[in-house]
Amino acid sequence: MLIITEKPSVAKDFARALGCSYSSADRAYKTRDGRILISNCVGHLFNLAEPAHYDARFKKWANLPVIPVQFEYEMNPATKATAVKVIKLIKSHKNDEILIATDADREGEIIARECLNAAGVSDYSKIKRFWVSQALTDNVILEGIKNARPDSAYEKLSQQGFSRQKSDWLVGINFTRFLTNKAGTLLTAGRVQTAVLNAIAERCEKIASFVPEKYYEHYGIFSAADGSKCQGIYKDSEGKSAFSKPLTALESGYLCGRKARLKDKRVEEKKILPPLLYNLNELQKDAFKLFGYSADKTLNLVQSLYEIHKCVSYPRTPSKVMGSANTSLCESVFKNLSLAYPDYAPINASADFTLSNKRVFNDAKLEAHHAIIPLEQVPDDTNPDERNVYRLILERFMTAFSKPFVYEKQTAILDAGGNTFEVSGKKIIDEGWHRYCFVNKTGLDTSDEADGQSLSGIDFENLNLSEIETREKMTKAPKHFNEASILAFMENPKTENTEEKLVGLGTPATRHTFIPKLTKAGYIEVKNKNILITEKGTSFLKTVKSSPVSRIADIAQTTEWEEQLDSNPQAFLEGIKEYVKRAIG
Repeated sequence: MLIITEKPSVAKDFARALGCSYSSADRAYKTRDGRILISNCVGHLFNLAEPAHYDARFKKWANLPVIPVQFEYEMNPATKATAVKVIKLIKSHKNDEILIATDADREGEIIARECLNAAGVSDYSKIKRFWVSQALTDNVILEGIKNARPDSAYEKLSQQGFSRQKSDWLVGINFTRFLTNKAGTLLTAGRVQTAVLNAIAERCEKIASFVPEKYYEHYGIFSAADGSKCQGIYKDSEGKSAFSKPLTALESGYLCGRKARLKDKRVEEKKILPPLLYNLNELQKDAFKLFGYSADKTLNLVQSLYEIHKCVSYPRTPSKVMGSANTSLCESVFKNLSLAYPDYAPINASADFTLSNKRVFNDAKLEAHHAIIPLEQVPDDTNPDERNVYRLILERFMTAFSKPFVYEKQTAILDAGGNTFEVSGKKIIDEGWHRYCFVNKTGLDTSDEADGQSLSGIDFENLNLSEIETREKMTKAPKHFNEASILAFMENPKTENTEEKLVGLGTPATRHTFIPKLTKAGYIEVKNKNILITEKGTSFLKTVKSSPVSRIADIAQTTEWEEQLDSNPQAFLEGIKEYVKRAIG
C-alpha cells in the first residue's frame, strides 16, 4: 500500500504508527517487509499552466479572454524534486492500493488528485481516502486507515476544489490583463481580493464623509446615609438617553436632593462559558489586539512553534474544537502543562475531559484539522514574540476546561421627582475561567454585560439623588479596518444595505494573505494599525466599477458565488466562464 500525505510531519506520524523507517533508496518511509510505503507532498506540487502554455498568442496581453478548453498543470518549480518523487511512486504502485491521507478538506483533496492525474491514474477503484481531522495519535491513525472510504465518495469535494482553483485563475488572469490594458498601467485583480478592497474603500469613504454631531447624556448620582453610591442614566418616557441639549442649572437644582423611589428591580443570573479553543483566525485577531502582530506575523510565529519548536499543534485550522478521539490526549496535555504552569493547576479539579463537554469535543463541528492547542512546554530558545503567541494558545486551552464566569446582572429603575433613571451593574458570584486569564484579561471577555458598577450592598429603598452629571459626547465615525477587524469582516461580511449574515470571503487558511497582497499591489497602506485605501487603490476601483467587470468588487456577488461553489461547483465554474466571456469577450 502507498500512502500519500500532504506534509512531511504527517508522513512521520504515519510512519510512527505503522512501524516504518525511512528508506533513502525509495525516498519514503517503508515497513521492513516493503508492503507499506509512505510519501508526502509539500502543499500543492502543481500549478495551473500559464496562458502561453496553451497558445503563444497569449504572451500578448491584448488577446482576451483566455479560457482553456481543458486546463493543464505544470510542476511548481519550488517543489519540483518532491513532485518527481511522488509521481514516480504513484506510477510504480498504481496497480496497488493507494491511500490518500492529505488534509481532510477540499484543498487537500485536489492536492492529491493533481498528483494522481499527473501520474496518469484513471482507475480510482483501488484508491481510498483517509479522512481524519483529529490529533494524529497512533490509535487515531490506525482506526482512520481501517475506516478509509473509496476516494470516489469525495468527488463533489474534488469538484469544489478544482472549480474554485480554475475560476480564480480565469478571473485573475483575464481581468488583470483587461484592466491593465484599459488603464495603461499594471492593475492586478482577484475574485476575492477585489471585493475585500472595495469593503476597505467603502469604510474609508464613510469615515471621510462623516460629520460628528454633539449630544448629551445625563447621569444621576444616588447616595445612601451610609455613604454608598451608585449612578443611573436618565431616560425619557420613550426610553431615549441621548439628548440634543444639556440640562440647565435650574433643572439640575430642581432634581437634586429628591428621594428616589424604586419602581422596578430585576436580578438575573448570567453565565459566561469559557471561550472556544483557537482556530487560526481567532488567534490572529487576539494577537493583533494584544500585541499588534499582523495576521502574517502571527501565522509565521505559530508556524515556528509548530514546525521548529514542536510545542503546539498544526496552526492552519478553521476548527475551534477537538475530536471525540482526543479526550485522553487533552487530559494528558492539561495535566503535564499544569505542572509546568501551576497558575492553571486549580482548574484540574473541575476540568471535564469527557465527551459530554461538547464545547471542546465535538465531531459535528470539526473541520479539516482540530483546534490549535499546546502540546509541550514552550522551549527556552523561543523568542519573546513566539512566547507571547504560545501563552495565548496555552491560556485559551487551559481555560477551556474551567468553570463558567457567573454573575448577577442587576437593573434598578428609580424615580426622582417624576424622572426615570436606570441603574445597571453586576455582582460576581464565581469568577470561574476569568480567574485564570493572565495574558488576555479583557480580550477574552466579549460580553458587555460582564462590565459595570458593583451594586453589592446598595439599599435601593433609601437613596437620594445627590447630583446630576451631564456628559457632552460626540457621535463617532466607524473605525478603520485593522488586521483583526478585517479578518472578522471576511468571516461574516455585510453589505451596506443589509444585516444579513453572508457566506465568508476566502477561507480561514487564506484570509491572512489578502492584506499583504493588496499592500504589495499598492492599493492599501497600513498606518497606526489602520488599513487605508491609497490613491492607486481608489483609481483601481474606479476603473473596475466603470468597466464590464464591476461585479468582482461587489461583496454580495462574491458571497453568492461562494454559495454556488458549495452547492453546484460545475455550474459555478461554467457561470464564471460565461461571465468572463460576456465581460471582456
